Amino acid sequence: QMCIRDSRQIDGKTKGVIVKREKSGRWYAIAQVEDEPKPLSSTGKCIGIDVGIKHFLTDSDGRQIENPRFYERALKRVKLLQRNLSRKQKDSKNREKARIKLAKAYEKLVNQRNDFLHKLSCFYINNYDVIVVEDLRIKNIVCSNLAQKILDASWGKFIQLLSYKAERAGRKIVRVNPR
Repeated sequence: QMCIRDSRQIDGKTKGVIVKREKSGRWYAIAQVEDEPKPLSSTGKCIGIDVGIKHFLTDSDGRQIENPRFYERALKRVKLLQRNLSRKQKDSKNREKARIKLAKAYEKLVNQRNDFLHKLSCFYINNYDVIVVEDLRIKNIVCSNLAQKILDASWGKFIQLLSYKAERAGRKIVRVNPR
């Protein structure tokens, strides 16, 4: 018997449903819905955002958001689980259990990062009309020795979330040259 939990009420015309199975064994149903975006009321405020490694971002109002470093914090546990998995015999039940534990650890890491990025992007979309961000070429920057820290910060995903939420809310994202 299967238990289903709704994260929210489905409003609008349903266009399709995607059923997805994660590597940890969890199943998700993603509903594709057509609805009209509701623009937010104007705040008349503008802000500039500069992303970094020590501080995830620094904005023009002087706010500095610490970089949560989710991967760095989870690395010890992931290494231990990976070692346990590699020591198991191929095609055994214990190997499958170890694989699922490792998949759940990675899933938790991804969920923590996504939660942080969604909450932060919602804050800026709800409070500012115009958001100015650097137009970074992250692929070029990742070639440096800070690659792991840059990828852990997920600047690209943050800017992507800001962009799509701004479009739905009637806000404006301006990309400027990093120099």
